[in-house]
Amino acid sequence: MFEPSAPHRLWAQAPAWGQWALIVVAGGLAGLGQAPVDQPALTLVGLAFGFWIIRPETSLPYFLRGWSLGFGYFLVSLAWILEPFLVEGRGTAWMAPFALLAMAGGLALFWGGAFALARGRVGLWICLALLSAELARAYLFTGFPWALLGYVWIDTPAYQLAAMIGPHGMSLLTLVLAALIAWGGATARWVVLIATVSLPFVPGLEMGKSPDDEGRPVVRLIHPNVAQENKWNPENTEEIYQRHLSLTQAGPSVDLIIWPETSVYKPIDWARSDIAAAAQGAHVVVGYQSHNPAGQYFNTLGVVSPQGEVKSEYHKSRLVPFGEYIPLGHLARVFGYDFPEFSAGSGPAHIDIEGIGRLQPLICYEGIFPQFVGRGAARPDLLVLITNDGWFGQGQGPAQHFAQARARAIELGLPMLRVANRGVTAVIDPWGRSEARLDLHERGALDAPIPKPRTATFYAKNPWLGVLILVGMLVLVAFLRRRVKLSLTPGGGTSRKS
Repeated sequence: MFEPSAPHRLWAQAPAWGQWALIVVAGGLAGLGQAPVDQPALTLVGLAFGFWIIRPETSLPYFLRGWSLGFGYFLVSLAWILEPFLVEGRGTAWMAPFALLAMAGGLALFWGGAFALARGRVGLWICLALLSAELARAYLFTGFPWALLGYVWIDTPAYQLAAMIGPHGMSLLTLVLAALIAWGGATARWVVLIATVSLPFVPGLEMGKSPDDEGRPVVRLIHPNVAQENKWNPENTEEIYQRHLSLTQAGPSVDLIIWPETSVYKPIDWARSDIAAAAQGAHVVVGYQSHNPAGQYFNTLGVVSPQGEVKSEYHKSRLVPFGEYIPLGHLARVFGYDFPEFSAGSGPAHIDIEGIGRLQPLICYEGIFPQFVGRGAARPDLLVLITNDGWFGQGQGPAQHFAQARARAIELGLPMLRVANRGVTAVIDPWGRSEARLDLHERGALDAPIPKPRTATFYAKNPWLGVLILVGMLVLVAFLRRRVKLSLTPGGGTSRKS
């Protein structure tokens, strides 16, 4: 039977509204572990408080406790969602707070369900329940695995473990460490907290060394840095296009050139000759919009050859809900409402470029899906992600989007060439490092050798096995601890008293 401590009794005496507000604040504190704050200790403390209030008596149902913790977490970690509504000014700005509240409240339903499922059972129960909630939001209803709990470690050496257990394994580790703070002894709490606070500042703990890049193909990444409010203004589109061409030929010849998402405003057949001429013999990866005879429109990545031909095309497969398509839009059209939207491509694909290798093309939002990146019939040699982070503002959104690109590189042991219209343009090596990069407010062309891939990681070969082994180990430890605890009770382990 649970015997409430003095803090638990004090908590039980607090008014329901005060309890609710404190839980939301704890969730918000947990959200500060994500980029750009990058302090995982804050996440552990916030989650630990949420775990601590599972057991004491309160008028708040379990579901509401979990929902409140999740609401605070998503309200803080997804605050960048306000930014797209501010691009157009007063016409859409009024919708921004409602969009954030709806997103945070909707995603918090998964956490509320986890607490209701655990029903006050602590330890591994609540950790596995919340892991299930994070998996559910990553996969259900098209999935939205942004700001997964495990991402708070990306800026520390600890995230190298994701090469074995993947992002969901890292989320489970985060939950277990928070549980130790909530219910462990004083020594365990301080060890976890001190180690976590220190970890982001520990230098030189990379789990590998960069391979020798001498003789590797050289890539030029084009970073035009165009404000979103100017990008599609008819008065600016030709000047922006010419800026891309100028940056493309600004320097010695290279082996590959990459432009960002939707960087060509005109039909690609009108631009491919200009692009090839500026490229001075290199293949060029270009982002643009295209359509087929059936009237479908696509967000497209194409490869323009040195001869000015479009050799390969990839159509974005993971589209942004309400941004690139309307969920259940076919039902709206039945009632006479028609919305312009993109069509989805056929899924993960590979493009082979002579002298470069096999690449997996990714467009913007697709890079956040662990279940999409690195998947396909064969292992790619590198990942190429083109994006336009101008929609995300200038702080939290671009920082988190870039962090998740680094996560994909670490998990799969693959280099990534990430090219943003506005945001972070970088060459990311297979350990998630990005020494060659152009940041948010910079403009230019970045030349760098393409890093070699690592041997396929355990996670790349076995996406679910690492996290299942981790779950099995934790279940075994919990079982053995309970057996030892029971054996030490009066009566030789027959007591059920707790």
